[in-house]
Amino acid sequence: MRISRREVLGCAALGLLTGPAGAQEAPRCLDQILARRRMIRKFRSDPVSDDVVRRIVRAAMRAPSAGHTQPWNYVVVRDAAIRRRLGRAALGQMFIAEAPVVIVPCADRARSRSRYGDEGDRYAVIDTAFSSLLLLLAVVEEGLGACFVGAFYEEQVSKILDLPEPVRPLAVVPVGVPAEKPGRLALRPLESVLHFGRW
Repeated sequence: MRISRREVLGCAALGLLTGPAGAQEAPRCLDQILARRRMIRKFRSDPVSDDVVRRIVRAAMRAPSAGHTQPWNYVVVRDAAIRRRLGRAALGQMFIAEAPVVIVPCADRARSRSRYGDEGDRYAVIDTAFSSLLLLLAVVEEGLGACFVGAFYEEQVSKILDLPEPVRPLAVVPVGVPAEKPGRLALRPLESVLHFGRW
């Protein structure tokens, strides 16, 4: 794919160039990463290394958070039996168990409560959601696929992962090499969602 000089300069200005300086590979910008992101529900059995998982989580940790409380935590699950239990707890979405690794972003409400009291519960969830989106984009940057699964029995997932009381699971995210290539879904027209000044 050919990238224009303007796009290269734009990527460099945003700090979104990838690979070593002078690499012949086309740079990947945020817009290109967004365009490649899909919810993947079929995975190959190829392993995902701990180094890759660390890079993904490190990127997710760059999300903003209220008062810089950074309430997110990530439980990484490789054990096949536990992945199956998570699939059953996610309303029987057993494609979760097919991925070689599952990452569960969790909101540690105690971190936010320590600064904001009861309102901190909401901030912890919002901040962990921000972080989860960055996690999904980092997965794409690694050439992998993922699915943000938000439909699950929270108490079951908490029990499976032995989460302490103030920690709440936000999603179950299977990660791996895609075994499918979903089509691109149409976005709503910009004019239908953009409001200036008032609704």
